[in-house]
Amino acid sequence: MFHVAGRFDRGRRKRRRSSSSGCKQLGFFSGSVLRSAQMENTISLLIIILLLGTAIPSAADWTLVLLHTNDVHARVEETSVHSIKCGRADKCYGGVARRATEIRRIRNEEPNVLLLDAGDQFQGMVWFTLYKGAEAAHFMNRLGYDAMVFGNHEFDNGVDGLMEPFLRDINCSVLSANIRPDSTLASTFGAAFQPYKIFDVGGQRVGVVGYTSRETPALSQPGPHLEFLDEVSALQPIVDKLETLGVNKVIALGHSGIDVDRLIARKVRGVDVVIGGHTNTFLYTGQPPSLERPEGDYPIMEASEDGRRVPVVQAYAFGKYLGFLKVTFDDAGNVVRSTGNPILLDSSIQQGTTATSCLTRQLLVGKEDPPTGNDGF
Repeated sequence: MFHVAGRFDRGRRKRRRSSSSGCKQLGFFSGSVLRSAQMENTISLLIIILLLGTAIPSAADWTLVLLHTNDVHARVEETSVHSIKCGRADKCYGGVARRATEIRRIRNEEPNVLLLDAGDQFQGMVWFTLYKGAEAAHFMNRLGYDAMVFGNHEFDNGVDGLMEPFLRDINCSVLSANIRPDSTLASTFGAAFQPYKIFDVGGQRVGVVGYTSRETPALSQPGPHLEFLDEVSALQPIVDKLETLGVNKVIALGHSGIDVDRLIARKVRGVDVVIGGHTNTFLYTGQPPSLERPEGDYPIMEASEDGRRVPVVQAYAFGKYLGFLKVTFDDAGNVVRSTGNPILLDSSIQQGTTATSCLTRQLLVGKEDPPTGNDGF
């Protein structure tokens, strides 16, 4: 199954390309009069070309694979079908070792890939209780994430507990456009994240802009020195800035829940794809592969107010699935096709050789530092 998005105008930003030219320009009817049979053949050929023109990607079309996770909640090891500790008799799912195998496979098969996380790596299992986020940074680094956003649970130990050890150790870009630190934190925490990041992927510039639930102060412990702004109002000027920088492919990556994700797709001009988290929403096209019941197709195609159709996705939670969205853009940056589904990380996917067993031994003896160096990813 796939979704095809129409090629709509975006005003000055993304203008629809002309898909055909007049017969006079093509030159088929200039000069002497053609014989009737030749004319019929020519007209038939033109009709076929015009009909197929919107279905076949042009040479200028470009495809990006977006791999995504959200609400992993410290599920470092594989878990049961219900995403709790997996016993010996259980069928096991997820875990960083299995996720690593699938990410490696896709990167080997696809030329243009971004790996993104929509927040809430923190909290939920003994890994976080002991390592306080160092385990999340370690494995995200080893898996090669490109960017993530803050979820509300990233603030459960306050700003200081987020700065050390997680933000000290993480290598990927950490994003949020709607968090405003005051002067107390501007030079410390404010310097540890960005509103957006521009990636060069296969010679194309892709902007990723982040957002975090404005309800975080009521859900966690961010403290008095951070303001969480309305997501739509905060995102629009950032997306406008990306336009001025010549970026015409924009991914909104956030942790505010599916309703806000869809609102952003409708309201924020210039956003091409929305990848969300927070509500643990399971979207799937076709027969679901496990216990989770889909809340809609993957992706949801949201109609924007400026006349486009914007793919919106989440990938459930707990690392049980790896979100897989393949998006094709035309040369103006319009989404012309989006297809995919969350990939169930079950026993059919081999667990790679990782440091999981080493970390397990460390947990048993109470050591605090996750391993460093080459652990098999």
